[in-house]
Amino acid sequence: MKKSPKIHSDSPDSNRENLNLMRNIFLIGMPAVGKTYWGEKIAARYKLPFIDLDVFIAEQEKASISALFATYGEKGFREREEKYLKKVIKTAVPGTIIACGGGAPCFADNINLMKGAGAVIYLQAETALLLKHLENATETRPLLNNRGDLGVYLADMLEKRKSFYEQAHHILQMADISISTFEQIISHE
Repeated sequence: MKKSPKIHSDSPDSNRENLNLMRNIFLIGMPAVGKTYWGEKIAARYKLPFIDLDVFIAEQEKASISALFATYGEKGFREREEKYLKKVIKTAVPGTIIACGGGAPCFADNINLMKGAGAVIYLQAETALLLKHLENATETRPLLNNRGDLGVYLADMLEKRKSFYEQAHHILQMADISISTFEQIISHE
């Protein structure tokens, strides 16, 4: 891993000049872990482009994620997700922060596509924290609707997805995440 210059200024422009922005940054993890929140925050701090893959898909398809799941089912949605992930990878400028849907790395060969196109960061959290975030969420998540005991469902989902998530280049515990944590990772990529 190559060394990057020390960062001495808190100015976003100064920091951006010292960060290695030749690769995109993919944020992955469970629903409600904070991928979009942190992606927007990092992008704003360093004046980097930001793409929320679910928002991109919805814009391209001219339909909400919930509507796409209702129309095409999960299989049909995942096919579209793979198609648009490939499009984002092909067209995004280097240094783009990309927040991926929770299931994106777990289908097709998406995790390897991401790893080949940039640095993949897994935002890891306990089920209790995910539940807390979901209680405060205003958006609906198609895979989490009408699931009975949501804690049990999330724990089962995490168990199924963990092997994909753990292929990421970096794993960050939610309790340890800060802007400086991301800066350290990005500056060494």
